[in-house]
Amino acid sequence: MRWARRDNSLFILAVLLPLIAGSIFGVIEQRSSASAPAVNVVNSAKFRQCFDVTNLFIYSTKNSNCPQGYLFLGDGALSESATATGVVEEIHPQLEERFNTARLFAAVDGISLVITSGFRTLQRQEFLYQREVQIRGSESEAAKWVLPPQSSHHPMGLAIDVNYPMDRPGALWLERNGWRFGLCRVYANEWWHFEAVSAPGVKCPPLAPDARVDLAGSQP
Repeated sequence: MRWARRDNSLFILAVLLPLIAGSIFGVIEQRSSASAPAVNVVNSAKFRQCFDVTNLFIYSTKNSNCPQGYLFLGDGALSESATATGVVEEIHPQLEERFNTARLFAAVDGISLVITSGFRTLQRQEFLYQREVQIRGSESEAAKWVLPPQSSHHPMGLAIDVNYPMDRPGALWLERNGWRFGLCRVYANEWWHFEAVSAPGVKCPPLAPDARVDLAGSQP
């Protein structure tokens, strides 16, 4: 996967360029199965992440717009995606776009990424929750894995399950690299659950122990 940081500040060009001799302007990364690639973290307040989905290149810039032909995936976490009627009916379009971009980059590393569960209706989420209650024996235990409809981010269009249940190594690639695209694993007990809780190029927040952190009106 290719990654580059380019700083368009005239001050930096005038003062620092001779010192760094252009050595950080292009970095080609090799896949590592042992750990996530080591790269610089960019501040979302200063840098905009731009994606070349043809040549699979990530470009960071201080400009307000991405270069022509580059894809912009937003500059923050995503909020609820609603239709004109106010009813959520699909995965947030930009969440889907972030995933599709990550999927292209993962393919270069021989990794296949698939959304196995995305948007769910409230009725579907209620069914899954009640089934989990039967399996786990209590609502509290069930909520570690499946939240009731009013708390789950799936009916909000803000959550995706990736490569569940068979391909954990593929999901691990996304866990290590998803921050580049604004995708983060959010629960320590669910390796498959990802949300757009940060801006592309910003490190993901620490994992919550389980889904009860999002349980409406309750604490884990």
